[in-house]
Amino acid sequence: MKTRRARSRAFTLIELMIVVALVAVIAALAGPSLRDMILMQRLRSVQAQVLTDMAFARSEAISRGNFVQARFQWSSGATGFSCYIIYSRADSLTSPNCDCSAAPGARCTNAAIQEIRTVQLRNADSVRIQPWSSMVSHVTFDPRTGGLAHPPNVGENPQRDPFEFQVSIDSTRRFKDTVAITGRTTVCAPTGSKIGADPC
Repeated sequence: MKTRRARSRAFTLIELMIVVALVAVIAALAGPSLRDMILMQRLRSVQAQVLTDMAFARSEAISRGNFVQARFQWSSGATGFSCYIIYSRADSLTSPNCDCSAAPGARCTNAAIQEIRTVQLRNADSVRIQPWSSMVSHVTFDPRTGGLAHPPNVGENPQRDPFEFQVSIDSTRRFKDTVAITGRTTVCAPTGSKIGADPC
């Protein structure tokens, strides 16, 4: 009797195979949505970090009494990257620039320029940071006002445009960030993006 009871409580090979098959089906169904959830969490994390860093760059310009620049760089392909570097300088010139893709200690080659912070992202991790326009790759904060610095070598009333960049996975999952001439950064969701932010 005892032997018969023990056998009735055990799993048969067919029952175990059915359980394994069900687990495999559930994992196959849940896998893509789990990956999307992880990517969205990574996107929001990078977005929060870059917002914090833009506010930090603005406050550093004021506290140091120097111009502070944030320069964005990127390259395409599976082995490519996107990055930005924040550095302090005595003037508002755009060159020489620091290179966020270089190794630590070699990013700012001019002794008068001091690296403050560097963030690097691999394209393989799916989240990228890029300027909205490929024509402008940096933003400079003025130490007197905390706003955007006047471009060098211009007249008395230079036109300063807001600096725009994006944090994205693809065209349907991206944030558009705008650094206004006051130095403050705002966020919106561009057309086609489904991330739940206010539309641009």
